[in-house]
Amino acid sequence: MRIVDANIEDLNRSTKRGRVRSPETQQLISVIDGMTSGVAKAIMLGPGDNAKTFKARIAYAGRLAGKRLQVAVEADRVLFGLSDRPARKRRRGGKK
Repeated sequence: MRIVDANIEDLNRSTKRGRVRSPETQQLISVIDGMTSGVAKAIMLGPGDNAKTFKARIAYAGRLAGKRLQVAVEADRVLFGLSDRPARKRRRGGKK
């Protein structure tokens, strides 16, 4: 292996590596980005659809969009909206 210096502009222009997202996930991200507080959306479940899968997909899209979401499952749909609750505080540190 040989490591050499490179131009930072070449790095910035190069294609970004990473996960290729499905069209459904990209659509969810764009919808979540455009949402405002006090607005809810729903995904209607069809026959054979799994609510748990859609709930996880919405949560994933929310993390990618950088938004905190509130997600709920109702009989034949998965509801989601921007969360107005503050983020939970996480403990830091370890054993002393």
